[in-house]
Amino acid sequence: MMTYYETLGLQSNCSQADIKKAYRALAMKHHPDRGGDEKKFKEIEEAYRTLSDEQKRAEYDAGGSQQEWNPFGSAGGFHDINEMFGFRFGPGFAGFHQQSRRNRDLGIRLNISLKDSFLGKELEALYQMMTGKQQSVVINIPPGIETGQTIRYNGLGDDSIPGAPRGNLNVTIFVDPDPQYFRRGDDICTQIELSTFDAMLGVEKMIRTIDDKTLQVKIRPGVQHGDEYSCSGMGFQNSRHRQTGNFIIIVNVKVPSITDSTIRAKLEAIQKEINNLPQ
Repeated sequence: MMTYYETLGLQSNCSQADIKKAYRALAMKHHPDRGGDEKKFKEIEEAYRTLSDEQKRAEYDAGGSQQEWNPFGSAGGFHDINEMFGFRFGPGFAGFHQQSRRNRDLGIRLNISLKDSFLGKELEALYQMMTGKQQSVVINIPPGIETGQTIRYNGLGDDSIPGAPRGNLNVTIFVDPDPQYFRRGDDICTQIELSTFDAMLGVEKMIRTIDDKTLQVKIRPGVQHGDEYSCSGMGFQNSRHRQTGNFIIIVNVKVPSITDSTIRAKLEAIQKEINNLPQ
């Protein structure tokens, strides 16, 4: 059996500074979190526990057995390795061993419609484990969720390491574009198209919302291209602070291309009359 000094690569007349320096280098090299050998790391830890304590070292040098020294005593050891490498453990080395054997988290992507993100929905998704088997999960989509937000399900991740805590499942949401509506902050927006005459004279329009409600909107005479009408409190529910946005109607004025000379002459006459109106 190697002596503690040999485990650390030192002579028996080495100083405490030599012991600490050797331990630091070897612990860094053999630490399991860095791909090192766990058994070797334990031996290094045990040797350092004894030799870094002057009283225990003296007893060891006087002929004490290695088995008389508890490698998880109060001096040196894990406290030192925490300081040197920033590792975090549970009580004793067993806590570290369990942490290092935790199963991995899994991540999946879930595409949903803009309507589902507006209303919320319960969906079932299939995903593949590290072992190749498939598992299903029921995902509760909260109203107002946005692209890039993640829903976490504890204990539904990897389970390939027997006896180790199971990982988590992280579901990242991606909201597909909608042909009729789009999101702007917490507002939901749609566009309506007006003819030039509707824009000049005003018109009433029936507008359908994303949740299949119908709104009767009165467009004022002289509305301009790009003007917006807002319906308060009919937008997205913010999933973080529970406030609600608005339903925004954006006006697009479509100007026709007129090539008929007779119609053009009539429009030019109307234009002259309009230009002569009092401002």
